[in-house]
Amino acid sequence: MKLDARLTDPARVEAWRLDETEILAAVPELVQDMRRRAALLVRLVHEADQRCLPEHAGAADTTSWLAGATRMHRARAAQIVRLSRELPLHPQMADVLDEGRIELAHVQVIVNFLDRLAKLTRDFDIDPAPDGTDWEHPDPNSGRADDCEAYLLIAAQVEDPTQLRARARELEILFERDSDLPSDAENRELNEFHASATLGGRVLVKGSFDAESGEALQTALSGLSKPHPSADDDGHPIRDPRSAAKRRADALGQIIRGHLDNARGPMEGGERPHLTVTIDVDALRDAVSATAKVPVTGAWVGTGWAYHSDNATGPVDGREGCTSPAGSRPPRRYRRRRHATMPWAGPVSAAVAARISCDAQVTPIFVDREGNPLDVGRTTRVISPKLRKALVARDCGCAFPGCGRPAAWTDAHHIWHWSKGGPTALSNLVLLCKKHHTIIHRNHWAVQIESDGHPWFTPPAWVDPLRRPRPAHNRRVIHGV
Repeated sequence: MKLDARLTDPARVEAWRLDETEILAAVPELVQDMRRRAALLVRLVHEADQRCLPEHAGAADTTSWLAGATRMHRARAAQIVRLSRELPLHPQMADVLDEGRIELAHVQVIVNFLDRLAKLTRDFDIDPAPDGTDWEHPDPNSGRADDCEAYLLIAAQVEDPTQLRARARELEILFERDSDLPSDAENRELNEFHASATLGGRVLVKGSFDAESGEALQTALSGLSKPHPSADDDGHPIRDPRSAAKRRADALGQIIRGHLDNARGPMEGGERPHLTVTIDVDALRDAVSATAKVPVTGAWVGTGWAYHSDNATGPVDGREGCTSPAGSRPPRRYRRRRHATMPWAGPVSAAVAARISCDAQVTPIFVDREGNPLDVGRTTRVISPKLRKALVARDCGCAFPGCGRPAAWTDAHHIWHWSKGGPTALSNLVLLCKKHHTIIHRNHWAVQIESDGHPWFTPPAWVDPLRRPRPAHNRRVIHGV
């Protein structure tokens, strides 16, 4: 069923009847259609505003009419009215919006930037483009509004609004005047912080910081505000129930208590947190070897994906009640699996230890057959601070395509594990957040450093049947620039 047919009566669409291919294709198509409809809404509001229809209907202004007629939040209505007045001045941007290639949030970022650019360059002598603006190959360094708009329009088609705002901010910095007074974003004189007790006995905190102080604050909170999954009574993993705001509040309280107790805050970049795992070196090597070097392929079996590794010894069916071709249930076999141990969690699988050991300090302890320590070797750092800084400079965060989580939230993953002889070097390392680190170790994806010196990721066949390599997140290409 095509999307147009579904849109005629969306409430009657039975999503559970759609197979995975239809769902994966329908969602991006539906979002693109929603963007085109949002563009139509802006055009209709523009026409109503031009004809003064809201005033004729008794409304105070167009914003009041739109909010009242649609029960839309007034701030959202004001944004749409503003865009309806700005877009006719930018026909190229209106065309891209009409085609569904960008959304209103992208337009808002570009419009705000162009308004700021006009103020920054009002005293500059900017030469017009001799042959007109090249909208496919713009020169944003020229300071011309059309070139900057074209550049941001190209970027908007491959980046989300937050990433586009950062790109626009880079252009703003480029054209800011030399002055003793910094921009608002970097002016510490504008910093504010309020902490006031309420009648209910709580303390209300509110503040605004310059970019440098804000970066320091978020860096301090980062390592302590990560989600911490737990397990239910049956041992099944459950997500951290705390909201992001609650996690940040807990982190701030922990920083304050640490400062009062020790007169210093917790370190994140200087040394990795001490997560102690004890495992037999042979068990670690076995766990690393269990991760196949070729990504798995898969087929849908009704209850989940049945994975099969191209270099595995046989097919692996993920269903609980699968049967052999002859119709009989395959016999269940058990084998003794060696495990690792953590001080608080107790026994954990060797697979967990293999993942953690990608980025860890290793202290060899030699024991006799009874497990009694005979000697303790020197602790070695697998990832040195200088090497990690080089990794951050190259990958800029989680390198997995589409992720980009901050570098402080990542581990340094050995593509060829150090216990199997893999070198601890840039050519064998990649930054991955915990989620994508786990995915790589489960072998759904493959990663390797190509001739350009950057990591490339090969998806499994069920993501891309052609298994075309994808560049790291920070290396996505913006065509035409």
